[in-house]
Amino acid sequence: MYLHVTGTVTAERERLAPHAEQEARVLRRLKADGVVLSSFRRTDTPGAFLIVEAESAHAARELLGQLPYVAHGYLTFEFLEVDRL
Repeated sequence: MYLHVTGTVTAERERLAPHAEQEARVLRRLKADGVVLSSFRRTDTPGAFLIVEAESAHAARELLGQLPYVAHGYLTFEFLEVDRL
């Protein structure tokens, strides 16, 4: 299943900085594993826009929960199931 995932940063930038390198490393792994197909930085507010492939929204939540920003409660996601045109 494909999911459109909108992420919103809920913490101040200084709280993110100590985790930025690990965040990037985990995101690269999720991309290499075929979980995150596309990722974009939001321009309207701090956050991200992702296209994710997972067995379910629950599985996607668990996989993206490996991201340090999510694990620390600094980034929240909204999930919407989508399909290819």
